[in-house]
Formats: sequence, C-alpha cells, structure tokens
Amino acid sequence: MASRLRGVRWRAVRRALATALLGLGALGATHRAIADEPEANPPTASETAPAAADPQLERARAVVAVAEPLFMAGHYAAALAEYARAYEILAGHPRQYWVLHNLAACNERLFRYDLAVQLYEEYLRRAPATEGDRKEVEAILQTLRSLLALLVIQSSVPGEVWLDDRLLGAAPGRFRVPAGRHIVEVRADHYESQRREIQLDAGQVQVDRFQLQPLSRYRGPSPAYFWVAVGLTGAATVAGTTAGVMALNAHQQGKEQAVLYLDTQADAARTRHLALAADIGFGAAVVFGATATVLYFVTDWEKPDGKSRGREPNARRSISVALAAPGGFGASVRGSF
Repeated sequence: MASRLRGVRWRAVRRALATALLGLGALGATHRAIADEPEANPPTASETAPAAADPQLERARAVVAVAEPLFMAGHYAAALAEYARAYEILAGHPRQYWVLHNLAACNERLFRYDLAVQLYEEYLRRAPATEGDRKEVEAILQTLRSLLALLVIQSSVPGEVWLDDRLLGAAPGRFRVPAGRHIVEVRADHYESQRREIQLDAGQVQVDRFQLQPLSRYRGPSPAYFWVAVGLTGAATVAGTTAGVMALNAHQQGKEQAVLYLDTQADAARTRHLALAADIGFGAAVVFGATATVLYFVTDWEKPDGKSRGREPNARRSISVALAAPGGFGASVRGSF
C-alpha cells in the first residue's frame, strides 16, 4: 500500500511540475512509471492477477527502474535506450503504450521534437479514452508542433535522407523536422552522397533538391585487347608447335642418314634452326598467354545490352594456358582471382 501511495504522490508531483512549466511557456514532458495503481478501464482477468504472476511486466519494471534515475539525472540518451528495451519486453502487453510516453519525453529532451510528436501521437492513439493525462499530452503536442518545420526533399534518384547523422526516411519525401540549423544528407547506392547545411524556421516549408552523381568507376581496357592477346597466344603456339614437329622430323632424318654414313651437316643445321624457331614460338606464346591472363582480370567486360557490369568482389575466375612441344618440354600459365 505504501509503495502504491508513493507512486500516486510521485505522479501527482510530476503533473504539477509539468503544468507549471507549460504555464511558463516551457515544454512539460514527464515520464511515466509502470506502477501497480488501478487502470481507468475495467481490468481483464489476466490484469487482476497479482503482479508477481506477470513476469513480462516484472522484467519491464526492472528496466524502467534503471531508466528513471538516468532520466532524472539528465542522461536522456541512456534513459532512451533503457525505455526502448522496456518497450520491446512489453510487446503485446496491454500496458506497452505507457512506455511510449517515456520514449517521447526522452526524445523531447534531446530536441528531437519530430520523433517526440510521433511517439506522443502514437501514445494518444493507443491509450484508453479515460487515461488521465490525455489533455496534458495534447497540450505538449500543440507546443511541439509549433516548433516544427516541413522539409520537402526532392532527389534525382531514390535514396535515404539523413538529418544530423540520423536516418530521417526515404528520398524523395516530406518530413517534419525541428526548427533550427541542420545538416541534411541524401545517400543512394552507387551515387555520391550530397549534404548541405540548412536553416529552418518554425512553421516554414522548405523544398531542397539533390542531384546525385554516379560514383566514378575504374574502367579497364577494351575486351578487344584481351582477344588480340588470345589470338597471338594461339598463333605463337601453333608456330612453335609446327617448328617443333619439323625439328623432330629433321632430327629423325639426320639419324637415318647417319646410319647410311651420309653427310648430315645440313640436316643438323636445319634441325637447330627449327628447334630455335620452336623455342621462340613457345616463348612468345608464354608472354602473350600471361598478357591475356592479366587482361582478363582488368578488362571492362560489358553486358550484351552495352551496360558495363561491375565485377563482383568475391567472384573467382581462373584461366590457364598450357604449352607443350612434341618432345615433352613446355610451359603452363595459370591464374585465379
């Protein structure tokens, strides 16, 4: 009984202070406690059970008990985080709407009047018509609305609107924001964000247009260079293979002439020249193959409709060029990305 009386007295004191502040022209936001006092609406069967039988409500009260001293000490951001936790705990509970009042009061003290208005309006929508502080909240709402301006954001592409590093909503759009000086930024994927400083007066309607520019992207060489390198690789491989086969044939002919004790000096010289040509061909094929491999990863590939497609950062590609002479020697080039 004593705890209930303390809750009633504390609530009366808060309302008196709020009324005095509003009479002086100040904002009279107060915060509410989830107390055991009876509600104006007839309680349901579940609500008539002892408080200890409602673990959801007890967990919320424990969190609110942490938030209240933070609010009274002026640590509104910390209190807001705790009240948000209590609101989540009370999901689906008939008394969840009480925490909306606390969330609105914290945002009001943080000068986020637009969020405070939204939360107070939601509180009035969900609170019973017999709730005792409805007139008080309506008076606070009237004062807060007079401190807002209407900001109309027009953007060349759909994106996000940020106000003072706080996500405001989707662009283009219309937003109620607190009067004063703000930093407005519009962000969109694949576009350079734009930000500007604005000054809003209470009741003002301001229209701002943002023309976002596409992000500059590195464009690699044309695919034609890759295919030229591939063609040169193939040509050098064919030339080297042909020279290698001819060198092997000349070597075989020289061996046959040597068995017959014929002069093989011309055949030997021809074999050396063909072997040298095969080495040059295979060496050129290795160079052109390595060039084609590098070009494959840096080329600006295009879709069939002509629009350039960005390479996925996690995509893996591989290419290999295997070169071998009939004699069994050769080279292999492999690459992956």
